[in-house]
Amino acid sequence: ALTYNAVLLSVGGYAWVRGGRPERIGAAINIAASFVTGALQLIDRRHYAPAGTIVLGIDVVVAISFYWLAIRTTRFWPIWAFGFALANLIMRVAALLLPSVSLFAYHSGLSAYAYLALGALLLGAWRMPPGADDVLKNGSRRAWFAREKLREHSQLNSNV
Repeated sequence: ALTYNAVLLSVGGYAWVRGGRPERIGAAINIAASFVTGALQLIDRRHYAPAGTIVLGIDVVVAISFYWLAIRTTRFWPIWAFGFALANLIMRVAALLLPSVSLFAYHSGLSAYAYLALGALLLGAWRMPPGADDVLKNGSRRAWFAREKLREHSQLNSNV
């Protein structure tokens, strides 16, 4: 848990400093979900079990959040993060349906997907160019399309 928290805070901090708006949102999603889940598990050990509906709800919110981010941004890494969140949900549902799965195997699978999602976020922040313009840092599809439309319009006017 200490190693995961150190990696989580390191990647989240790096994404916050180096990345743009989508990376900051991704860092906030990961950090908030991890700390809420960890707090619940510290308060009541029943939240470690696969049948924990509150933790399942947190995982659903994470998956929906990464899906929302993936369809709203020009970045590619949120698609991967959404995929890992979805795999995490499938793992949780499988553990509910197969009660003979050991808790060690269950939690090992969940942590693997969490590290992979953090890896996608890290890669996304690392790929941000140091001198990126505001549109690239914003990461919004709308802003990008508006800029491209403006470029096309200015090219048409310069050719006339």
